[in-house]
Amino acid sequence: MKGIDEQTYYEILEVSPTATSKEIQKAYEHAKETFHADSLAVYSLFTEQEIHEIQVAIEEAYRVLMDESSRKSYDQSHFQIFDKQHLETPPEMQVPTREKKPPPASVEVPVHVVGEVYRGKTLKQIRERMGIDLETVAQETRINMKTLEWIEGEDLEKLPPLVYLKGFLKGYAQSLGLDPLKVVEEYLLFLEEEKKKIAP
Repeated sequence: MKGIDEQTYYEILEVSPTATSKEIQKAYEHAKETFHADSLAVYSLFTEQEIHEIQVAIEEAYRVLMDESSRKSYDQSHFQIFDKQHLETPPEMQVPTREKKPPPASVEVPVHVVGEVYRGKTLKQIRERMGIDLETVAQETRINMKTLEWIEGEDLEKLPPLVYLKGFLKGYAQSLGLDPLKVVEEYLLFLEEEKKKIAP
């Protein structure tokens, strides 16, 4: 996984380089809540030192991106190859917004089975039972197909850092009509158990 020191401020707060101040504020509050001292799931995945470094990075990212001049300077130094036009998705690459439709009457939204954890394989099974292909989820959530494949495939080596994996899981869950909070919580618990298995 990409270390916190290797991420841009936008990655740390899980926002696009074109995010508005309102979006940055919301993302900052979400990130702070994620790494709150009472978050047992997070503290089981990181050391206290790592969490402290992430908290510092979140504060720094928020401070820079919320200040117009600081953000402009940061963008110029980190995204020299981009300008406003490049940061925006070219018309030929834009994905048309798909009108959300309820599942066909003949398809029941899968009910979560007691004792069954929302892990990658479970999410894939639910998606397939609902007749939704992964490309549709990618278009609706704007999440990269590879990232979705890694989430469903439980590829621990390739999964993005936890600080924005939560955002991807939330978007995935919402696209299937599942409880985002429950999906995020249980997937993180699953990761915790897998991490213990491979720990020396």
